Amino acid sequence: MAKPRENYRPWTRAEYDLVERSILQHNRQYSEIAAELGRSIYSVRCAAQRIGVSERRRHWSSQDWSKLDRKIIDMIECELMTVPQILKRLEIMGHKVSRSALYRHINTMPYDIRMRAKRNGIRRSVAVGIRVRKRQLAA
Repeated sequence: MAKPRENYRPWTRAEYDLVERSILQHNRQYSEIAAELGRSIYSVRCAAQRIGVSERRRHWSSQDWSKLDRKIIDMIECELMTVPQILKRLEIMGHKVSRSALYRHINTMPYDIRMRAKRNGIRRSVAVGIRVRKRQLAA
């Protein structure tokens, strides 16, 4: 029979409740919970798995794209913006969107919008290349 570690202490119901509440209601990180309980991060993660809340830990709030669709389409078609430029504009407008989420969302848009976004990126790359080449020739 394995001997328990010297610093081992069993989990109490109150600690399990705190872990569950912290993860499900407040979406706190394991490291924050571990610091509060005086336990290791690994121990907290295992406790969360034992009570079945670890899978639900990272429910990122999904963006309501219906509010942003018209703005994104206008940025792509009218302002000829690339995805990084759109991300910056959305951030300024107060919308937190990750790059990968925006790329995934643009891929769900109609074909002509996707192709316009792609052409915008190519157009920008070419323009940057031309500017760099001019600087090289001028030097």
